[in-house]
Amino acid sequence: MARPLRVLFAGLTLPYPPTNGHRLRTWAMVQALADDGHRVTLVAFAERAELLGDLEPLRTACAEIDLVPTPLGPRGRGRDALKRLRALASPLPFGAWKFRSPELREALERQLARQDFDVLICDGVYNMQNLPAHLAIPVLLNKDDVAHVLIRRYLALEPSTVRRLYGALEARKVERWERAALRRAAAVLACSELDRSLLRELCPAASVVVVPNVVDTDHYAPRDGAEPATVLFQGGMDWQPNRDAVEFFVAEILPALRRRAPSARFRVAGRSPTEPFRRRFAEVPGFEFSGTVADMRDEIAKATVCVVPLRIGSGTRLKILEAGAMAKPILSTALGAEGLELVDGEEIVLADEPRAFADGVAKLLHDAARRRELGRAARLRVEKQYGLAVFKTSLRQAVSGSLR
Repeated sequence: MARPLRVLFAGLTLPYPPTNGHRLRTWAMVQALADDGHRVTLVAFAERAELLGDLEPLRTACAEIDLVPTPLGPRGRGRDALKRLRALASPLPFGAWKFRSPELREALERQLARQDFDVLICDGVYNMQNLPAHLAIPVLLNKDDVAHVLIRRYLALEPSTVRRLYGALEARKVERWERAALRRAAAVLACSELDRSLLRELCPAASVVVVPNVVDTDHYAPRDGAEPATVLFQGGMDWQPNRDAVEFFVAEILPALRRRAPSARFRVAGRSPTEPFRRRFAEVPGFEFSGTVADMRDEIAKATVCVVPLRIGSGTRLKILEAGAMAKPILSTALGAEGLELVDGEEIVLADEPRAFADGVAKLLHDAARRRELGRAARLRVEKQYGLAVFKTSLRQAVSGSLR
């Protein structure tokens, strides 16, 4: 790319502040494009409260930002339920109803009429419907998971027959929707080789390239200050896979862990734990909620061991990269670590069965040398394979490849 490009970025959410894994990825994209000297115009959904926040970092990175209200509006839950009912009787998945927005389409059309863009980056499959029908520029589709796979993993743990039936129907709709979105894109930006394989299996004609999730290894640097016998899980409690991970750990892992290591504390750090969810664990020995924290590095630094007891998910987990960058020993389920090329037993410890998970954590709590060994190896892997330079190079190649 010999000249700066004009990039139109259609965001499903505001990239900043980067309060979850999805936003961390899109914010890294915006920053990488800006650092390469490209002119980024961001058109994105925003909630009313976000418009009152600090948007200066976005304004610095973007040549222009054009924000429209989120489709759910101020009465989100009621409209959400209505859209679910509509989706039930429709061939379209719920996400298509949820994120359909004439306002976003009009904003994109307005920008396209005002200036000539070289490429459009569409954030997520449900945003593809908001793009103008006939575009003369290539569309790059950002994919941070494989949605139909995620839904089917939910279903494997869902006890309700009614919900399983609804979910199976929804998974088929989502699979069709994802396939159609892949066909429209000039290139698809997957976050791992595993996701690339799944997406190519879904749509063999799709051009899928890996732009991995990464972490700023200078920002997430090792620190002193670990507290004794502190086991950390980091993740927003507004995301069901994270809530399930907490419930799984407390019910099936923590009791066995406390028998092996009576002083062990399980600390959960992440945004939006509801009061009912907090109360469920109020009497659990050794359990702590940090809730929303200003800087997750502070919580990671305090941890003796970081755990990722996920049973539901897709994509890759930035929480593992953050902990690894800070040289913390990590114990995860295989699903929690999927898509990341950390070597089991050398850079991470994997365990799926509750007893094996509890034993693994207990051994790490009792072995400082082993913790240091795992943490150092994880840091080296993250520096080599999941740093910002890797992300920038991958994105640069994907964008230039779409213009050939």
